[in-house]
Amino acid sequence: MAVPQIVEKFIGGNSVDTATNHKVRDFVKDHDGHTVITRVLIANNGIAAVKEIRSVRQWAYATFGDERAIEFVAMATPEDLKVNAEYIRMADQYVEVPSGTNNNNYANVDLIVDVAERTGAHAVWAGWGHASENPLLPESLRASKSKIVFIGPPGSAMRSLGDKISSTIVAQHAEVPTMPWSGDGITDTTVNELGHLEVPDSAYQ
Repeated sequence: MAVPQIVEKFIGGNSVDTATNHKVRDFVKDHDGHTVITRVLIANNGIAAVKEIRSVRQWAYATFGDERAIEFVAMATPEDLKVNAEYIRMADQYVEVPSGTNNNNYANVDLIVDVAERTGAHAVWAGWGHASENPLLPESLRASKSKIVFIGPPGSAMRSLGDKISSTIVAQHAEVPTMPWSGDGITDTTVNELGHLEVPDSAYQ
């Protein structure tokens, strides 16, 4: 059966047909899934990372009777390591990344893709803030050798809805009531070759 084009971006390289035998693979296969995710890179820190690891471990225990069915690799700056951050202690593995502002680490798309590839991650969870709203992250992961899955929306959705102006134009196109603003009445949208709704550049002129 052909996979619908709109789902294509969510299909990762670790397919159910090629993944090693594992309880998660069996679960995916039994539910007519396509991608097996047993190793996740956490591209965030602090409470965001703690909540993600804790949440998935609770689900894994309830589903498989094994809270460690999904492995976590954490990115960790020297500052995070120095304070022995909880999310690092919770992870199965950590990779030290450069210190400094987040463009050196948690917001650095090239670094995240590199760490994900080197550690054999099947997916990346970026949480909120940092690189989580950068459309280049899901697009770069999709284009990576391993076709790593981004746990979150595709880049096209970020471009259309992550910007206040374009998201309001999309809402106006759908006839959703919006607050009065200088762009009242602008409803210009297009559907690209993948079937995604976009706001054309001409709408901003």
